[in-house]
Amino acid sequence: MTTETRATEFPLHWDSPVDANLTWRFDPMHTPDVTTPLSYDLYMEPFIRGFGMLRLCHQNYYVYMHQPAMPPSAPGPVPVEAIHAGARRWREEIIPEVRGFDEHYLTTDFDSLSADELVAELDRLVDVRLRCGQLHTIANLPWWMGMLNLIGTVQELTGGDDLAALRLVQGYGNKSVEAGEALWRLSRLAASIPEARENLLTLAGAPADKQLAALADKPAAEPFVEEFRTYLDVFGWRSGLFEFSAPTWFEDPSVPLDQVRAFMAMPDYDFAAEQGKQTEERERYVAETMAALEPDQRQRLQAAIDAAVDVVPILEDHNYYIDQRVGVLPRRLVLAAGRRLTSAGALADPADVFYLRRDELRRALLGSGEGMTALAEERRMEMARWAQFTPPQTVGAPPPTQVTGQGEDPDRFWGTHKLRSDRPGELKGNGASAGVGRGPARVLATLNEAGRFQPGDVLVTRTTMPPWTPLFAVASAVVTETGGILSHAAVTAREYGLPAVLCVENATRLIRDGQPVEVDGSNGTVRILS
Repeated sequence: MTTETRATEFPLHWDSPVDANLTWRFDPMHTPDVTTPLSYDLYMEPFIRGFGMLRLCHQNYYVYMHQPAMPPSAPGPVPVEAIHAGARRWREEIIPEVRGFDEHYLTTDFDSLSADELVAELDRLVDVRLRCGQLHTIANLPWWMGMLNLIGTVQELTGGDDLAALRLVQGYGNKSVEAGEALWRLSRLAASIPEARENLLTLAGAPADKQLAALADKPAAEPFVEEFRTYLDVFGWRSGLFEFSAPTWFEDPSVPLDQVRAFMAMPDYDFAAEQGKQTEERERYVAETMAALEPDQRQRLQAAIDAAVDVVPILEDHNYYIDQRVGVLPRRLVLAAGRRLTSAGALADPADVFYLRRDELRRALLGSGEGMTALAEERRMEMARWAQFTPPQTVGAPPPTQVTGQGEDPDRFWGTHKLRSDRPGELKGNGASAGVGRGPARVLATLNEAGRFQPGDVLVTRTTMPPWTPLFAVASAVVTETGGILSHAAVTAREYGLPAVLCVENATRLIRDGQPVEVDGSNGTVRILS
């Protein structure tokens, strides 16, 4: 139960008096919850600073973002050569650089390092996160250019809207879809081994380590256990949202085990065949669209499609490589530091390290760890208290008055907020993936509740990130409180052919768990059916 927070109840602390004169906005898409101090210092702040245009502040454990006014975009079409060049840079330069960071944090024995070496690694991590923020921006710019160029070209040549344009590049797959397909294949393997199937179904809800231990005791289940561990090697370094203290799937594989069970409950579902349908639908739609154009127009549209196809996986794939994998692998370093402090009596538990600030952790490792146990406990209790409050949407200076001009572009990533429907029992949002889906609403606060999700449910949640997307394969529709047509949730919903309405204000409060709903992703409406 959260409490609405008045400004007087939300004391602000500024590193500089100048910051109080800036407008800082809460980001419910990426950081909807309280954030531990070390997660902010080592994970979020240097990463966002690397973007080069954004700044963060940490107020009462909530993350706020300041974005200065951006200059208007240059008029005219985007050169498709620049989009293709960006795609090549992603494949040939950025991925190899990021994989180098990946290898370092995956293979280094941080427990064997001296205190001075651990401190040096923590300092290096700040530089790595800064660099990853820079690479994030470099990678996503051509993707954004490619999508906007396609949308603009389709609108000019056919009069079609955003969804009409984006249907032309659905079904090409990405790392999020690969993660879902791999879980489906694991479910088929488990279903084919009676011992694996029986243990997975019998131990549903048990701790993941108990489930895996029981499976390991069954020699016949060894093929499944080996394949599941391989899955965790590839896709396990991720967690539900951007909180560094949250255990990854590699450390606690409860979520992927739940998803294996969900797929097992759908024996007639064929992931590959469903993806094939998306490809067939795309090809049919491309042919229909081209048939209505003149030859020179077809050439222009084909060039825009080719450029968009070259970059279309980047939004999800950069998240896999940069935001998730290299983002969370340094937990191995930080938890090694936590174990060092625990063995020295400076902390009660290694995970308490996340309640320290970066400078406090450095001092503690170098021998000044007095009072850290009490400090960590105090902050744990403070965070629990602030987690019960709804943070204000802005802090600092009041936001400038926005004058929306007729025909102004919608916010395609963050979404258009505060949409309303005049019809009783109907909610309005951003239509992000076409089609109509019906089913019981399953309102999930976090991905850790995935075990409650059943095939055919409508996923209703505040926000999703790519680790949520295996749920999309078993859902009948998606409703979120954040996001626009080019957000992560929208992109992956279209890859699954799943109706989605995003940025529905207060959806998780207005829709009750289990309530039947109808989601119209074409028109951006959610009807509560009872």
